[in-house]
Amino acid sequence: MPRDDFATTLSQVRYLAKIVAVGAAAISLSPAAADARHYHECGTIRFSGRTTHIVVLRGTTCQTAKRVARRYDRGRAPRPWKCFLAHAPFRKINGRDVGFSCGYGTGGSNVASRSHAFVGTF
Repeated sequence: MPRDDFATTLSQVRYLAKIVAVGAAAISLSPAAADARHYHECGTIRFSGRTTHIVVLRGTTCQTAKRVARRYDRGRAPRPWKCFLAHAPFRKINGRDVGFSCGYGTGGSNVASRSHAFVGTF
């Protein structure tokens, strides 16, 4: 293969790699892709007088999530869980607004991003 053909092919491969990288970044950052993640629906409980759907994001069971949510509704989540009410603009999961988030473990200040997390949606 002549030298200039190799350079042309290499530049085309680099260009294609850039296009694929930009496309992958755009897909991963889009809200539709974030909402399409797999969540585990755990049924409903009464929270603050409303029917609330419990949705496990990661790292816990439905039974534990419901127990923690009920305790949080009575005033305080059991240790090591931290729970907080959501504020507008509300994040949506499975087409419903998130009313509160609970979590513990690693993952930063947003409890919904922690290694053990669930939310209550309405």
